[in-house]
Amino acid sequence: MAGTEVPLTSEEVFRLHPKIRWAAFSRDSGEVVFSQMREGVESHTSEVDDKAFMELGPLFMSGIAERLRSKKTGGVESIVVNLEIDSVMLIKVGNGHLAISADKADANEVFLKVTPVIWERYLEQ
Repeated sequence: MAGTEVPLTSEEVFRLHPKIRWAAFSRDSGEVVFSQMREGVESHTSEVDDKAFMELGPLFMSGIAERLRSKKTGGVESIVVNLEIDSVMLIKVGNGHLAISADKADANEVFLKVTPVIWERYLEQ
């Protein structure tokens, strides 16, 4: 995958599962490529907060999580943040990080279904 290529769009992410509420992608540099709510779904956070989270959140969170890496555990595959009413999953894709959210009650099902699809379609081979 080329260094500047964006591996997917928000529309592609929303097609992965009907219960995905929000999708965002930021490059490793912190540049937010997209941050979008599913049409017709009300956001629990502001666009400013979503963008600020995507600028640095994935880099900090994945950097800290990678400190747990060992020969036995392997690398970080994804990071899930559970909030009171929804959950966000971060996953490294190409030259950045993809974030998706779902209602907390649906999150485990959604994340378990979409993660293998994301790996198959969008991760570097």
